[in-house]
Amino acid sequence: MTDSGRVKFLKRLIFSIMLFALGTALADEKIEIHDAHIHYDQDMWRSLPAADAIKMLKDQNIQRALVSATPTEGAAILYRQDPDMVIPMLRPYDSWRHRYFWHKDPALKSYLLAHLKKLPYRGIGEFHVFGKNADTQQIEQMIDIARQYQLALHAHTDLEGMQILLNKAPDLVIIWAHGGGDVDEKYLHEFLNQYPGFYIELSLRERMLDGNEELTAQWRKLLTQYSQRFLLGMDTYKPTRWAELPETASETRHWLSQLPEDAIADIARDNLERLFPK
Repeated sequence: MTDSGRVKFLKRLIFSIMLFALGTALADEKIEIHDAHIHYDQDMWRSLPAADAIKMLKDQNIQRALVSATPTEGAAILYRQDPDMVIPMLRPYDSWRHRYFWHKDPALKSYLLAHLKKLPYRGIGEFHVFGKNADTQQIEQMIDIARQYQLALHAHTDLEGMQILLNKAPDLVIIWAHGGGDVDEKYLHEFLNQYPGFYIELSLRERMLDGNEELTAQWRKLLTQYSQRFLLGMDTYKPTRWAELPETASETRHWLSQLPEDAIADIARDNLERLFPK
């Protein structure tokens, strides 16, 4: 980030913190969220210290969160700040450059095993892999490690990549980041029926909503029918997403409130709590 960009971000961040500090007293009135997609990447460590990041989340009544980071030490930083809140996830690459070839890196196995000795990680991800790149010896080794350590997998992938992962690990919990993005809902329905360990995380899944920011009838039905298989996520993958956290949480609660009460409880909090009990 350039110096001017960092200054602009800090101004927005300070404004957001000041604005929503005014509403802290009303935090209990917000739907409690357990978030399945928080990042604390290295570009945030200076501008948003760990204590402030935790406060920002709690100010939005986000009480538990899956946290991953590039490098993965970011998850460790937040975990040590608040181990009751943070559920650390092990990202299988240590830089954005590594993101594009980690799935065929001969050192992947040793990388994962070395980091698993350092922190009580609960899953591997969020990781990016697409199409046939999910079908490598290194991915199979990662799945074997996840099976050995009873870890969930959190995959940012496409339809082909997810099918490969599900075929390789039908016994594991696999969370699909963003529900596959623009993947047609019929495939989500099929996977939910076929794979009991398959979960859908809903950050940046805009096609759920119509032009009035209301859930489409199809998505309202899907979320209600499979309410125990969906997770929320704010996806703070870049500095502006941290600055926009209050707005993102508010928008999420807007569509969530359109569901039956039991579905709201499942998706907002209970599903993550069942998957990652304290």
